[in-house]
Amino acid sequence: MMGLRAKFAILSMLLVLLAGLVILKLVVISPEDWVMIEEKYFPANDKKGAEGIKSGEVIDENSSDPPCSMKFDNGHTYKLDCDQYLDYKIGERVKIVSVENNYVKIRRK
Repeated sequence: MMGLRAKFAILSMLLVLLAGLVILKLVVISPEDWVMIEEKYFPANDKKGAEGIKSGEVIDENSSDPPCSMKFDNGHTYKLDCDQYLDYKIGERVKIVSVENNYVKIRRK
């Protein structure tokens, strides 16, 4: 009888631990971290600012370094390193790793 109680106690603790981990995962990883690229902006030749590849929309960039930006489906537009994220395509799903001073770092799945 004592062995059965010990097994039940261990099983209960493991279930509580599992529930805690599931809740922690849901809270820490929100669905807003995964976004889709809607537009890429590169420096415009004859205009001040950056011009969108798909829409042709021109946005004003406050500083010229870096002059590239991306607009995501969560409504935010962030600056990023042009050379590092050149091969990312419009419509691709990416994860926002960090945002510091309106500069974004992203990664693929």
